[in-house]
Amino acid sequence: MFRDSLIIMNKELKRLFTDRKMIFLLVLVPLLILPVMYSVMGYMEKVRHKDISEYEADIFVYPGEQNETSVFDRFHNELKEFNAKLNIIPEQQIDISKDLITEKESELLIVFPDNIQKRFGDMAPFDIQLYYNASSDYSSHIYYKTRNSFDAIGDTLIVERLERMKLPTEILSPFTINKTITPEEANLAKKGSIAGKLLGILLPFFILIYLFSNSLTVGTDTVAGEKERGTLAILLVNQVDRLSIIVGKMLSVICAAFVGAVSSVAGLIIGSRFFISMFGGSMKEMKGFVLLAKDYLQFAIILIPVAMLVVAIVMILSTYARNIKEAQGMIMPVYFVVMIIGVSTMRMSETPSTWMIYTPIFNSLISLKSIFMQNAIWGNVLISAFSCLILAGILIYYMLKMFKDERILFRI
Repeated sequence: MFRDSLIIMNKELKRLFTDRKMIFLLVLVPLLILPVMYSVMGYMEKVRHKDISEYEADIFVYPGEQNETSVFDRFHNELKEFNAKLNIIPEQQIDISKDLITEKESELLIVFPDNIQKRFGDMAPFDIQLYYNASSDYSSHIYYKTRNSFDAIGDTLIVERLERMKLPTEILSPFTINKTITPEEANLAKKGSIAGKLLGILLPFFILIYLFSNSLTVGTDTVAGEKERGTLAILLVNQVDRLSIIVGKMLSVICAAFVGAVSSVAGLIIGSRFFISMFGGSMKEMKGFVLLAKDYLQFAIILIPVAMLVVAIVMILSTYARNIKEAQGMIMPVYFVVMIIGVSTMRMSETPSTWMIYTPIFNSLISLKSIFMQNAIWGNVLISAFSCLILAGILIYYMLKMFKDERILFRI
């Protein structure tokens, strides 16, 4: 039986990997598209930040009625340092200014209360109103920049009040945080673990997607395609056990799925310098990320069963379908479900729910993520592997029954 399976697998692989279009889809697309995609995203993010920081904002300022201006002048002088056009407006134009910000024709409105100098002298707080448009990048940027600057002025005003009252300024800070150590000394994460965390967010999802998409491309052609071309009937009349046919075809589809998954991993690692900077990481952290032999072993123990399960899902639907078009139509809803599972695990907490640990595919993604974060537990790795193997075995059993029932295999 095994010899027949190998013959069928070799025939399928020869057909796949002598087709230039198939090689392009299976190998080159995942290898090239991820670095290109992340380099474009990184470049666009860099351009966006540069554009926002260099944009000359339009700021309306209602100064209020001020008898003395020394405190107001501090705020006004700070605003003059911004790359912005300041427009001093009367009270009657406040509503018009708000409308302009809503329509994104201006970025910020600042409304000062009356007599802030007197309020400051009387130790009474005063409220400065900032109006902005959260849906505009330019408006949000200048809002937070103004707010931070005004907060800094507020700190200096508090210090002046204390000095006027002859009180030590140290009473404002009963404690400090990390003033005596550097940020690097404070961060006790293992070397490379931050890069591993970022890779763990994206890589399991892309591995699953390429396993499924490559299985879809090859698996539908291997069974439904052969039905459509009439070659499956010729294969079945030969003296070959049907289990051998299934195993041979499955092995060829698993090989194709692995090639795509490995290409996607290579592509993502090549493009890692771009997406790590997008998430606030650095190449120094990426260089410190190293997978150990134990990690590669756990990776293989998880990947092989989940690949078998994905291929079994695709091939059982391909076996039931009358042609490639029908098979693709039946597989697409399953593909969307797999995508939802993949996306849902990208931002999950570090402690997954118990049902996730025992649910096939979910537990594989969780275990893959923990491998990249270098905190995988052998128990969870084995649970994910065995649960996928058991489910794949059940699907293969039903696929064998379908192969033996020609009313299903060649239904009209």
